Amino acid sequence: MRPDVSIIVPCYNVAAYVDDCLDSLVRQTLRSIEIICINDGSMDDTWAHLLRWKEKDGRIILLNQQNAGVSAARNAGLDAARGLYVGFADPDDYVDPEMYSRLFSAALEHDADIVECGNHVFEDSSDRLIEARRRSPSWHFEKDASPASFFRDSIWGKMDICVWSKLFRKGMLDAHRLRFNVNLKSGAEDETFRLMAVPHASRLLFIPDCLYYYRLMRSGSLSRRCNDPTYFKCVQEFQRLLYIVDYWKEHGWQNEGLFAYGVRKIRPFFVSKHPLFHQMTAVQQQSLLDWWHLFYRNADGARFLSVLPGRDRQLVDLLNSAQPPSNGWSRILLAACSLLPGQKGRYYSCKRMLAEHFSQTHSNGSQGKNASPEEPFDTSPPSL
Repeated sequence: MRPDVSIIVPCYNVAAYVDDCLDSLVRQTLRSIEIICINDGSMDDTWAHLLRWKEKDGRIILLNQQNAGVSAARNAGLDAARGLYVGFADPDDYVDPEMYSRLFSAALEHDADIVECGNHVFEDSSDRLIEARRRSPSWHFEKDASPASFFRDSIWGKMDICVWSKLFRKGMLDAHRLRFNVNLKSGAEDETFRLMAVPHASRLLFIPDCLYYYRLMRSGSLSRRCNDPTYFKCVQEFQRLLYIVDYWKEHGWQNEGLFAYGVRKIRPFFVSKHPLFHQMTAVQQQSLLDWWHLFYRNADGARFLSVLPGRDRQLVDLLNSAQPPSNGWSRILLAACSLLPGQKGRYYSCKRMLAEHFSQTHSNGSQGKNASPEEPFDTSPPSL
C-alpha cells in the first residue's frame, strides 16, 4: 500500500548521529511511513549503521550513491518516494514521536499543499535546548496564497527556509518536476527549493507545535562546512537569486516582491558591521558589482525600485551610480560620516568602500577577470 508519508534522510559521514535520528523516525505514531536513507558516499561507518536499521524495520529503504552532495541525495529520495506527502530530516537531528502524525493529520484536514511546524534547537555538545532559538509559528491556514503577495505578505514572511520542518504534497512536487538544484551549495539548497515550491502551493498551513529538534553546529555538519571563501559565497548567492528570477519569469510570477527580497539578501555584502565587499580584492569587487548589475537588470529593478524601503533604495542607487570622490574634502567627509552610529554610518561606510574601489580601478585602468580552480561552478564575471 502507498504510505502516507515518505521521509527522506540524506546521509554523509553521520555514523555518530544517525542512530538517534532513525530511532526517532521508526518510533513515529504515524505507522504508515517509509524512511528513505541515501548514503551519499560516506567514508565512515554510516552505511553499516543503515544496514542494521534496515534489518530492524522493513519501512526503511536504503539507497547508496557516490558522493554528490545533499541536493543530489534528496533528489534520489524524491524519485524513490511513494508517499502522499514528503518530509525531510537531517541525519544529525531527531524528531518528536508525533511529528509526522500531527503534520499529516493537519494536512489532510485542510487539504494543504504544504504544512509547517515549529522546532527546537539543541547544543551539539550537551543536548541542552536553547530556548531563545525555539521557533513556534502562529497557527494559520491560507487557502489562496499567491506569488503576487510575496515579501509583503505575512504568510510568506513567517515560513521558515528549511525543508525539514515541512510536509510537501508529493503530487504537487511531481506535477511541477520540483527538485533541488545540485549546483547550489553551502545552505542555499533549502531556500531555493522553497522559492520554487511555495508559489505552486496555494494552500499553506502553519501549526505552532515544536516537533523537530535541530542540532546546532555539530563538527563536520553542512552548516560547519559553509566555509567558501568570501567572494565565492557572495557569487553563489547572486547565482541563486538569478536562478530563482529565471524560474519565476518562466512561470509568469515576476514581481516587485522578488526584487525586494533579492536586495535584502545581498545587503549584508555591502552594508553591515563587517561587510564582505570590503574583504575582497579590487578584481573581485568589480566582479561582484557586475553580478549586481546583472541581477538588477534581470529582476526588473528599474521598474520595481520605487517599492523598496528607504535604506534599500539608497543602497540600490549607490550600487548603480557610485563614483570616486571628486577631491580630498569629499574623502574626509565620507570618512567622518562613516563613523556615525547605526545604519546611517554603515550606509556611509558602504559609500566610502565603493568610492575607494572606483578610485583604485580608475587609477589602475581596466580590470581583468577573476578565475580560480576552487570555483564550485562557473563564477566568472557576467557579460553585461
